[in-house]
Amino acid sequence: DTRPAPLIELLHPDVYIKGGDYQVSQLKSAPLVEAYGGSCAVIPVNHEISTSAIVKRIQELSLYAAPDKPVRGLSGPLVLLDRDGTLIENNHFLKDPAKVKLLPGVGAGLRALQDAGFSLAVITNQQGMGLGYFDYESFVAVNSAMLRQLAPYGIQIARFYFCPHSLAEQCECRKPGTRMIERALADFHCKPDDCFVIGDAPSDVEAAEAAGCTGILLSPERPFLAAAEHITAAAVLAR
Repeated sequence: DTRPAPLIELLHPDVYIKGGDYQVSQLKSAPLVEAYGGSCAVIPVNHEISTSAIVKRIQELSLYAAPDKPVRGLSGPLVLLDRDGTLIENNHFLKDPAKVKLLPGVGAGLRALQDAGFSLAVITNQQGMGLGYFDYESFVAVNSAMLRQLAPYGIQIARFYFCPHSLAEQCECRKPGTRMIERALADFHCKPDDCFVIGDAPSDVEAAEAAGCTGILLSPERPFLAAAEHITAAAVLAR
């Protein structure tokens, strides 16, 4: 049917809602709805819907050359950071931002690295995404919660690199694969000798070494702050 009247008569909706730039009194179906005690409502248009105006807007925007992407912070030396178990408590397939909790010494350690001139980026395996336990939006929400907790320390995380694949997919980015590290080295114009990788799993160190970087494995004897101090001391000696 080209008109909604038969459907309205069949369903008798309590409220019949239309979108448009006209009044309820202008709806041809209004008398039918009101006859059985229903009501009508119109959602007003709050933005431009003219096709010709949209085309004109596209034409206008096409005149502007896109600005260069900012390169601030995208330069070495570089510290790549695992996320779960390294920066925040390791919750299996974490998707709830309310459960994000920084590990002891992370804020101070990152600040020491940043003050020493290192750019900071995250490289993280997120198999739960590939297995369907959470989606990209949940992953971003967890990262945002972590960034809010790092804000009082003045920390700037320059990039997030993540692998969403399951182990069965045998990708090149899942650590101990090196693809995420290689991308970071290219993005930051950093040599492997100037890059450190901090993680809580052997795969983090294996990936670092395979890419030619220095890997540091966290442990009770070497918590995050101690690892950060080791890197900053090494940087001072290198200079």
